[in-house]
Amino acid sequence: MIALFMTIFIWNDYREKKLVDVLDGEEIEKILFNEPPFDEEIAFNRTVSDPDSIEEFVNFLKQYKVKKVGTRNFSSKYPNEQFHFQAEYTDERLTYPTLMERDTVLAEHDQYIVTNGPIDYKWIEGFKDKHK
Repeated sequence: MIALFMTIFIWNDYREKKLVDVLDGEEIEKILFNEPPFDEEIAFNRTVSDPDSIEEFVNFLKQYKVKKVGTRNFSSKYPNEQFHFQAEYTDERLTYPTLMERDTVLAEHDQYIVTNGPIDYKWIEGFKDKHK
């Protein structure tokens, strides 16, 4: 019985999922991210909390599907196309910092590949520019 439970758990954990579900996107209340100039003492220097912008970000997440490939074992291929952010949720919990880069998402201690990517970095740049 335990083996069956573990098999189902592992299958569910590694199956393709919507990125918005992996990040609990529907519960995001605030997004924190970095924009230059970076300050080593401040983890994130920009905050987005207005409902329309959060909805726009969540809709962006909804278009991507990801598949877990294991724990973080990441080597950047596109360091100039990374979006580091942290989400705060309606129940006041914070996520670990998340990184999105073209075809990879690092969320908490897990690494995912984007199965229908690449992630539209130009959209991310526009979103960040709008919230400077």
